[in-house]
Amino acid sequence: MGRFNALELADIPEPPSGGPKDAGKPCYAGEPVKDAQYFLDRGDRLFFRSVYERALEEYSRAVGLDPGSAPAWQGQVFSLIELGEYHEAGLWYANAAGVVGETPDLLALRALAAARTGEFDRACGYSDSSLEKGGGALAYIVRGELFLYSRRNAGYCFEQAFAVGGIEEWKAAVLVADCCLFADTDASAGMAMKFLSPVLSRHPEKGELQLRMARTRLRLGDRRGAEMALAACSTLMPDYTIPDELKKAVAARGFWARLFGR
Repeated sequence: MGRFNALELADIPEPPSGGPKDAGKPCYAGEPVKDAQYFLDRGDRLFFRSVYERALEEYSRAVGLDPGSAPAWQGQVFSLIELGEYHEAGLWYANAAGVVGETPDLLALRALAAARTGEFDRACGYSDSSLEKGGGALAYIVRGELFLYSRRNAGYCFEQAFAVGGIEEWKAAVLVADCCLFADTDASAGMAMKFLSPVLSRHPEKGELQLRMARTRLRLGDRRGAEMALAACSTLMPDYTIPDELKKAVAARGFWARLFGR
């Protein structure tokens, strides 16, 4: 698995026993308990900021402490997909399914990986299975991406994702935008804007939404709007480093927009 060898099951530490030998360890007031949930939360925070490689490390730590944590396994698979490491994602899907079973979310992620490698028949089959097993928001979001490729009613699928819940609204909007941006068409960028705008108005404190708004406006040729979104992102997430490629793309877009009259 190349640079992801550290994720091998053999390298995952045993979860702490919590027995008498741990009872004497000091616990400082105000210090967070670094349990599986702690690392899962850190992984989620990084994932929704598109810092996928570091998110992967945090999810791996969560699995090490709680091998039965389905969200941590799913986080690892999702991070590998977003990194474009589809082969590794498939291998890690198998590991995850062997431990926590084929959950609807894992099946949805398997569908996503298949779709992004052009295996659309397999992707549709996995997506069907995910929904048949009671898949929630993630299953509908992935279904929406599949429908973007087939020019079917992706918007309906995305609307269903918000309706069924199970994922915070702003996180669902981030995932929808990511799917639309990956599809990389004018129509899909417009779809991203349709779902981002109202959610951002309800969650103006979320820099993660502004980050996707910047990417979406850039894809639509709105350099000024992208600059404003990036500025808002920096204000809302002062500890986040805007990727150089995004800053350069926003700066360069002005020249290309003038050249082509966009």
